[in-house]
Amino acid sequence: MRLYLALLTQGLHIALLLAMAPLVAGVTDWLAARMAGRAGPPVLLAWRDLVRLWRKTPVTQDNLSVVSEVAPAAGLGTMLAAAALVPSFTLGMALSPLADTLVIAALMIAGRVIFALAAFDSGAARPGLAAQDAASLAVLAEPALILFVVALGMMAAGFNIDQIIAQQQEGMLLPAVASTVALTALLGVVLGEAATRDSLRDQVFSGPDLALAKLAGWLRRLVWIDLIGALFLPIGMSTAEAGPIGWLIGLLAWGGKLFFFLFCLCGVQTALGRIPRHSLPNLIGVAALLALLAVVIVLASTGAV
Repeated sequence: MRLYLALLTQGLHIALLLAMAPLVAGVTDWLAARMAGRAGPPVLLAWRDLVRLWRKTPVTQDNLSVVSEVAPAAGLGTMLAAAALVPSFTLGMALSPLADTLVIAALMIAGRVIFALAAFDSGAARPGLAAQDAASLAVLAEPALILFVVALGMMAAGFNIDQIIAQQQEGMLLPAVASTVALTALLGVVLGEAATRDSLRDQVFSGPDLALAKLAGWLRRLVWIDLIGALFLPIGMSTAEAGPIGWLIGLLAWGGKLFFFLFCLCGVQTALGRIPRHSLPNLIGVAALLALLAVVIVLASTGAV
């Protein structure tokens, strides 16, 4: 019975994230427009774009290798795997023993690398420059993510995300200062990614390939939100054995946290305006330094330094 509930919640979790990823993209664009005083696009526009792109015939180039052919599916696969490991409304899902934060970070990095390789494989100037630009930011963003994961792992004495969340719920994820600094670092990385205008996929792919690539990008955004909400605001999250009532409570809490985070993200972006491209390395660099500071604080608290 326990295995059945774990499998059922795992399937519901994956279906929920696949359905919500385009909707979150639509709500984000609508909220940003409303805060700027505009009417905004329909919240279901992202779903319509997916359907429209799936019906189009892809335009392919003769000089493309197998890298570009498999990149959309492979990129979506990595993001889907990361999304399956990050819990949304309940803990104890079927894949929870594999839900290692290091694995999640590696999948996020792999997704970025896959689309960068596809851009370089196209041989065109604009996609190549866009990929080079994204890679220059990744040089800072990826170490910040790894340092964040290491800091949390040292605080929780393990890298399993369910274990970290359980300790956070019990108030055992200490020291609290390191946890706060780590959260600030992660928020800096997410804000830097959100401020990046990603036109890379539109320049490289078309038709169904572009639909898969866009879905991968929207799913990546939702994974970031889920990761922050689960690790630092695990309100309402129960276990798979809690049954439908516990799942419903967790689902309502997850929806509330999701909208709250989107509202805050759009509010910050509206207040600050569009972050200049030349300022993004500084922002992500500060996030990396904060993540390193969190590691130092944890080491100092244990007497290791």
